[in-house]
Amino acid sequence: MKTLSERIADRVKNKTTASPHANRAVVLALRNDIQLALDDGWSVLAIYRALSDEGRIAFSYQAFRRYVNQIHLGKRSLGALKVEHIGRDGSQRSVSLAKGFGFDPAPKKEDLL
Repeated sequence: MKTLSERIADRVKNKTTASPHANRAVVLALRNDIQLALDDGWSVLAIYRALSDEGRIAFSYQAFRRYVNQIHLGKRSLGALKVEHIGRDGSQRSVSLAKGFGFDPAPKKEDLL
């Protein structure tokens, strides 16, 4: 019978460890296929199930979804998002939805009316 140390060594040698970095690398390697499927209208869940059934990925859906959102969907931050605002007087202006609060110590007369 093998000792515990020998069994651990055999287990480590035979086990393929997948780190989060390796999972991200798999998604990066498949990014063209994933992007084509997204452009064709397939959901991220359908893409995950297909790749998982094929054995091309072996990690959770949550991790896959996070990598796809980071890499492919390019989630924009609120700081980059701008909307058109129509005032009471009918004037239009572009408003940036930046994160946080920015205090302007000099009030604008038109804002106070």
